[in-house]
Amino acid sequence: MTALFLRAHTDGSQRTAPGLRILGVLGALGLGLGIVSGCTPRVHAIPVDRDVDYAAHMEHQGLVVDEMPGASPAILVPAGWQTGPRGPRFLLQAHDKTMAALWFPRAGQMIVRKTADPASPLLGEVDANWNQGAIQLTFKPADGPEFKTGEFERIDGRVVTAALSSHVQTVLDVRGVYRAELRDANGASAGWLRVQISPHQAASRIYDGEVPPELNGPLTTAAIAMVDSDVDYIEDHALDVYVGN
Repeated sequence: MTALFLRAHTDGSQRTAPGLRILGVLGALGLGLGIVSGCTPRVHAIPVDRDVDYAAHMEHQGLVVDEMPGASPAILVPAGWQTGPRGPRFLLQAHDKTMAALWFPRAGQMIVRKTADPASPLLGEVDANWNQGAIQLTFKPADGPEFKTGEFERIDGRVVTAALSSHVQTVLDVRGVYRAELRDANGASAGWLRVQISPHQAASRIYDGEVPPELNGPLTTAAIAMVDSDVDYIEDHALDVYVGN
């Protein structure tokens, strides 16, 4: 059973994309993750750029957060059936403790609360929209101003696509390094987020950046989960050059 991520488009249409990959079949049964027993799965740390204050990477267990302000390494995992029908879709956990809970109520929206209780304090919301197939994010902290990103623009020098978007021909075209600027309500620079996609690095997908304190770890993690889901969508709809080889 794979979770479905509905990708909204500027023309008003919606396409169904498989993701968030961190749910997958493991979301139904908690196999291999220790979700049934309530144990946080083991994660593997990777080197973190010294110039960032947030870093994460994708493993088959889930989205592993290697670095975020004021917290130890954590992992975003499916919440499982224990949280009930009104419960969250994902839990951000570290050392068997829940640091935040994420709801996924509609296309392009994540709601982040402090615990799995729907009445627990709201940490904020992250919304996604797409411009010509390229994802952009809006952060809405519960106790702070909004921040927005532009597109994740390619910065690796490859002449393929100008941004991380569904306008690719093959899965090879998706590989690369992308960066999105974070801006406040006045348009001033407030940080950045980076995506690195390659099989020739410590993890096939690495996410990092410099983020303002108002966004906190859980909100940035929710945003990265949405970006990772979008990468899934892009790859699933691109030509797989390895099929048949």
